Amino acid sequence: MPAEPAPSHPPHVLSLAAKDATNTLNKAVPVNDDYLEDIRYNDASIPIHFCMDYFDTLIGHEINIHWHTDFEFAFMLKGACDYHLHGTSNTIRLQQGDGIFVNSKMLHSADHPTPGAVMSCLTVSPLFFSGQPAGTIYLDQVLPVSSKPFAGLRLTTERDAAMLREIRALTAVGQHDPMRALDYMTHMATLWKELLRTLSTRDIPEAPSVEQRREQRMRVMLVFIQQHYGELIDLNDIAASASVSRTECYRLFKTHTGSSPVDYLLSYRLSQAAAKLVSDDDSIAHVARICGFANASYFGKRFREHFALSPGIYRKQYGDRDSSDSSAVR
Repeated sequence: MPAEPAPSHPPHVLSLAAKDATNTLNKAVPVNDDYLEDIRYNDASIPIHFCMDYFDTLIGHEINIHWHTDFEFAFMLKGACDYHLHGTSNTIRLQQGDGIFVNSKMLHSADHPTPGAVMSCLTVSPLFFSGQPAGTIYLDQVLPVSSKPFAGLRLTTERDAAMLREIRALTAVGQHDPMRALDYMTHMATLWKELLRTLSTRDIPEAPSVEQRREQRMRVMLVFIQQHYGELIDLNDIAASASVSRTECYRLFKTHTGSSPVDYLLSYRLSQAAAKLVSDDDSIAHVARICGFANASYFGKRFREHFALSPGIYRKQYGDRDSSDSSAVR
């Protein structure tokens, strides 16, 4: 994902540039070959990253399943959505004003937004505090959190007002403010103290080791689909990639994505096709073929069912839109 600067406006007020960005079709969260989001900091010396998710403009109106080594703090600026931690079995309905903390290396996704839903996200590297003397803050206060086998927790306005206030303060730091590094450090330290206090006082269930192994297998199968979706693969191939049975493969996909492996593969192919339609000039038949559809008419039928538009109309509607100012969005 390209680097996106922190907005200089208050997080509850959308800037004109951000509003203009809603007129563009955002891509799904860009990930590398193992579904790890490629987070690039605007300033490598300050490993903190900001973005805005306008669900109406996301392909499929969802944040696709992904993970990153960074911690994530997010809150709903407008509307609501379903946020999935550790699979659809742990689904949290985020309402306007609510937030979420996602632990390092945990699969997560979001979908079923209300119309016009907007989420503000910040990710911060576990190494943010590692520059302290002898790295004691990192070793004593940060590493134990990233090593703890829990996916994350919901932040509500009633219970977690202090944490949400610091998240908003972080997103409001001006990109060009000469004091921004000190501001980031000040607010991040307060936010982290509140998180540690919450973790010490709230009963947060940890994932058993068997579930951790299952999530790892799920990552392997997601990687396989990402690398081979353009080929003629099926349920047997997906299951074999992680050395699991067809039954276990089906169970894992239902748990983590809410879909069967075959349905997820179809959805992934369609999302990739949609992205190519608006970014490339290749023929629709060629896009269908390289995205794993042997039959162009079948591709068209499935595409219309999924996006409620034909591939040609979809390309015309979204392909000509200007994305000159997308710095505040994924």
